[in-house]
Amino acid sequence: MANSNEKLNNGCLKIFKFLDLLYEDIAYYEDVINIFKDEVNEQSENNLQVVLNKHINTLKVFGIKIVKQNGKYILESGLFTMGLSKSDLKSISILSKAIENFPDEKCKKNINDLIEAIKLRINNDDKNMLTNLADDYNFPFYYQDIKTQIETCKKICENGFLTEITYKKNKKIIKIKCKPQELVYDTKTVYILVHDTKKYVQQKIPLPNILNIVENHSRGVDKTISMTVVFRLKGKLAKIYRMRPHEYLRNKESDGSIVIVNKDEPFDELIARLMRYMDLCEIISPQFMRDKMIETINETLKKYKEGKK
Repeated sequence: MANSNEKLNNGCLKIFKFLDLLYEDIAYYEDVINIFKDEVNEQSENNLQVVLNKHINTLKVFGIKIVKQNGKYILESGLFTMGLSKSDLKSISILSKAIENFPDEKCKKNINDLIEAIKLRINNDDKNMLTNLADDYNFPFYYQDIKTQIETCKKICENGFLTEITYKKNKKIIKIKCKPQELVYDTKTVYILVHDTKKYVQQKIPLPNILNIVENHSRGVDKTISMTVVFRLKGKLAKIYRMRPHEYLRNKESDGSIVIVNKDEPFDELIARLMRYMDLCEIISPQFMRDKMIETINETLKKYKEGKK
């Protein structure tokens, strides 16, 4: 019995050494082999891999995900997680975007390493929220010189009219007819995201490059608008959902939900279909479509309540 207990204790110590290397992000293949090499009976590559797979699969049982990349094992999710508030996550999102313009490469790397270490220690719900917060902020203190232009473009996005925009690109003057959708901010400039009604594509136009904007006060184009929409399906729907011809799977998440990219389905048809999925569907982008779906749901609930009275 003593030998059995000693073997169990040794196995636990090896696992802890492996986890220590993973959390330090220094779990190089050769170092990991050295931890478990005394368990190998025949010095063959296959036998080594069998031993490693056994311990990696043991860790998977406890929710620890590990992948091998470039001769090193990488920790994708840890044993312990911490919950963060939306404010905390927003701060991390802003910081990860802001460091793109840091002149000090060493400082940038250190902050990136810190952010990646935090991501390892947050739960899946918070990871999903962090992803969705990618464009949910702006840096208005950078844009005082175009403040009036920002307000004007916000207004035309809200109006939803067919619009003609003239702007400069590579020293050329370009004029397009489009449907303005939303403003997109980064740490360098502000863009207006529009749907080009001729080419049926989305594009971002830097606000400082815009020379003229003319609105056509007509909403007749709404029913023909198509675009790229990204949405997440959860629960049972994620398991049984069948892709449409204009859709593809972007990724499958650890909680079983799936993220789908939909291209060129008319706006009214798509939002009507997604509405039927109710709380099993979440629109990720574009932001204006998320807002439209929430608005439509609230209006439907309001009419339902009024009908019950």
